[in-house]
Amino acid sequence: MQQPGRPREFVPDEILYKIMLLFWENGYEGTGLSDIMAATGIGKASLYSAFGNKQQMYLKALAHYEALVVESAVKSLGASDTRPSERIEAFLSSPIRAVRDNADHRGCFLCNAAADRASLDPEADALVLRGYEKLRRAIGKTLKDMNAARSAAELEQLSQLLLTVYSGLRIMARSGMPYKQLELAKDAVLTMT
Repeated sequence: MQQPGRPREFVPDEILYKIMLLFWENGYEGTGLSDIMAATGIGKASLYSAFGNKQQMYLKALAHYEALVVESAVKSLGASDTRPSERIEAFLSSPIRAVRDNADHRGCFLCNAAADRASLDPEADALVLRGYEKLRRAIGKTLKDMNAARSAAELEQLSQLLLTVYSGLRIMARSGMPYKQLELAKDAVLTMT
């Protein structure tokens, strides 16, 4: 229930999306409150009232990324109307398509957070691990769809490998690595699936 007084003049999810984009692109240290205020058009008091301090904004932005991007990837990996091998290839190709088709070098906010904040902030670390676990389980289910005869140990090992390669592709994309170099790693790991 909203407190009495002046009504909110913004849609929280829209503002949170803008905050997410800032942290995704610039990281925690590279994003100041003044950047958030400029991007959202909202003053400090209203931001703090709606989203908490900078750390809380970061955590909410990371959770928002999980709900939007990680869940979308999980859904795509589980799409029963597409062959499992195509789902795995699309997942591993997404960092390459981002760079090649859109010149998008942001990488993955989850991967960036793993390098940026997870070792310094237990709450960020928990969100990163939760997101990675969702992706790893979805990859494992897709690999099982590809070959039901695989043992649980083999599925766990291969799904972790694919998640690790995906994360590496996202980080290398952020560093400016040419997409043709990224394709070499993607193609090599696909031969193992």
